[in-house]
Amino acid sequence: MNTTITDNSAARAERLFRMHLAMFTDSAMTREAYANLWTEDAVHEYPYAPAPYSKQVEGRDAITAYIANVTQSATNWSFSNFAFSATSDPDIVFVEFEGSSLVTATGKQYKQIYVGRITLREGKIANYREFWNPSWILDAFL
Repeated sequence: MNTTITDNSAARAERLFRMHLAMFTDSAMTREAYANLWTEDAVHEYPYAPAPYSKQVEGRDAITAYIANVTQSATNWSFSNFAFSATSDPDIVFVEFEGSSLVTATGKQYKQIYVGRITLREGKIANYREFWNPSWILDAFL
């Protein structure tokens, strides 16, 4: 079966992903609204996460709690330079972007370049795999 890459694929994923980032940048984003972006059995993956950080978080409620904790560990979150790329699978989209924040515990500036794979199911995020430089996290947060 052939599938066609469409702008709708990337647009749908981009809308959901930007709503995901609102948890970091918009104080009006509630935990309930954030949880509704994810399927109940969603998975967040961080293949390069160093200890003590999680490599995988499973389930909508666990993801919501994990991200709420991350958002509270730093202030002034900012994200920019987004590039979304559709794939031949209309439910899989890649994103590249940059992010920064001020880490509360250390007073250090955190800057990162991210690459993520977003997998959608039934209009929600079912899987998000995020790649980033672990040394930049360790330098800023620990």
